[in-house]
Amino acid sequence: MIAWSSDDRVTRHMPWGPRGEAQARRHLAWLLRHSAEPSRSAWELAITLAEGGEVIGACDLTLTSPEVAEIGYLLARPHWGNGYATEVAGKLVRVAFEDLGVARVDSTVDPGNEKSMQVLEKAGLRWQGTQRRHARVQGKWWDAHLYGVTREDWQQASR
Repeated sequence: MIAWSSDDRVTRHMPWGPRGEAQARRHLAWLLRHSAEPSRSAWELAITLAEGGEVIGACDLTLTSPEVAEIGYLLARPHWGNGYATEVAGKLVRVAFEDLGVARVDSTVDPGNEKSMQVLEKAGLRWQGTQRRHARVQGKWWDAHLYGVTREDWQQASR
């Protein structure tokens, strides 16, 4: 986790990054504490290689309301371009619809992150618009493209 969260190329489109070792350790400790909550609404998970189990990134699934989930992901740079992000995004969408029963899945992406936009589109999400001043982090406003898919549109495309 420290390797990719401290890499400025990996985190350049994330409002929180890059993180130093101490920040990464605090974040991991926070994740572990909150993973045991019985009524949790957010899951941050490790992305591992099927063969060998090497941790190569992280993904998250957050219920922003009972009907809407938001997904996100990031991968260590050596694993870019192998289809892992698309695979993970697709699985997060499936879990949100089939296991959590939401009506819609969203994701926000930095307008400069064209590769992530391609990943979201391959996972079935479509551009919904641009939200100016989506978030203010570390004294800076961040714009975001909003991508989303409804359960009906996802089911139609999955047939």
